[in-house]
Amino acid sequence: MDEMLNLRLELIEKSGEIDFSIRKAVIDFIKNIEKKYSIEVKEENGSMLVTHLAMALSRIKKGEEIESIDEEIFQEVKTMKIYSELPEYYKLLEEQLDIFIPQSEKDYIALHVCTLIKKTNN
Repeated sequence: MDEMLNLRLELIEKSGEIDFSIRKAVIDFIKNIEKKYSIEVKEENGSMLVTHLAMALSRIKKGEEIESIDEEIFQEVKTMKIYSELPEYYKLLEEQLDIFIPQSEKDYIALHVCTLIKKTNN
């Protein structure tokens, strides 16, 4: 994860939107994705994922919910191999933060991760 993404997370934390535990969980999540898929997550390809994940984890800790993703939009994501590999990473986040990630949030996270991997590998 590049320095710009670290700075992005630092700014979100300083603004009070997330706490240190969420910041660390996002960094760990990104490092795991980078290692698993042999990619480098940078500002250019990963800003949407990093920002969404941080805010999603904050919403979950606050007990806030979001609407489910449009199923039509999500169909392509479900067919990607990466989609079936993501539950192990959700589990790590849940254990690290002692939370339960609702399916609606998992779907949005999956959308961002799959988009990142697809863009990076093309």
